[in-house]
Amino acid sequence: MVSLGLVICMCLGLFIAYIYWHHGRLKLTFAMAQLPSMSSKVPFAMGLILVLLTLAIYSQIGRFQDCEKGKVDENIDYLVAAEITKATRLAEREPQNTEALMSLARAYSAGGLYSDAVLTLDKLLMLSGDDAEVLGAKANALYYRERRQITPETQQVIAKVLAHSPFESQTQLLLATDAYLHARYQVAIDHWRLLLAQPSSSINREAINNAIIKAQIKLNESGDKPSR
Repeated sequence: MVSLGLVICMCLGLFIAYIYWHHGRLKLTFAMAQLPSMSSKVPFAMGLILVLLTLAIYSQIGRFQDCEKGKVDENIDYLVAAEITKATRLAEREPQNTEALMSLARAYSAGGLYSDAVLTLDKLLMLSGDDAEVLGAKANALYYRERRQITPETQQVIAKVLAHSPFESQTQLLLATDAYLHARYQVAIDHWRLLLAQPSSSINREAINNAIIKAQIKLNESGDKPSR
């Protein structure tokens, strides 16, 4: 949203400068033709009207207040806010569309609206049943909603995921991340290696390998012996 505001301010400034430049040329032309000079209040009034109109349009469109009824944080990047708006409209038109609900949940999570993501995933679970991918997404949304803490509720969801799919990538990455943040580096490495051992193309193997290297460095610095 900040980037959109900067672009608007730059364009607005350039356009106002153009108004004053054009006004100056007209004054010179009028002076050479010995005609009455134009008032300097004209470009000022035009610039003021332009600023007010731009602010009014930005408040209605740029911040997505009407579309989301204040539910989208104005600090969210405008592209993410646009994705939330688009996904919300589709989910409202097709409330039984599981792909639309998953897209909406992902958009909420991308925008940091984890409570909304959890509610959306609960609706999806009512339609799809205990699907491992949906449960994994809910575990992640709960984890970040609770400020990166695995609460009893989150633990229950994780247990369900692993019971259905022990190698579900979202959940394994979540457990690795939590272990790393709490200095349980060997546990984190074990989860990452478990993922790498699976023939899945949905994970970023390069990023995971880099994370393992960092965890091993931390492990060596702590004085613990890493496992093979």
